[in-house]
Amino acid sequence: MPALAVFTDIEGVWRPLSAAEQAIATNWLDRASSKIRSEVLGIDARFAAEPELADLATGVAVDMVLRVMRNPEGKLEESIDDYRYRRDSATSSGALYLSPGELASLVPIAPGLGGAFVVSLGG
Repeated sequence: MPALAVFTDIEGVWRPLSAAEQAIATNWLDRASSKIRSEVLGIDARFAAEPELADLATGVAVDMVLRVMRNPEGKLEESIDDYRYRRDSATSSGALYLSPGELASLVPIAPGLGGAFVVSLGG
């Protein structure tokens, strides 16, 4: 299956990538796409019925990869003399992951269901 995003999608929201970075981004986007497909079953079938979902999935894949590419060493904090730099712990992991918010944006909510809990009374 094709990736949900391509390296030019990353360039569109970040910066131009070198040839080496393009290859790395393509690899990460393939992995991100696989991760999304494993977490959101049937997402490819839903693209036909919900074309806007394809754009959303592209954005999620790009965000996942940007977390890694912006901080490839996974640094949380760096200090030299009076200089100190601290990165948000969520972005410093260096791991490719689908955040709970990203997952929620891709999972369909059944009509009429809302709130934190749904209790089935059987039938």
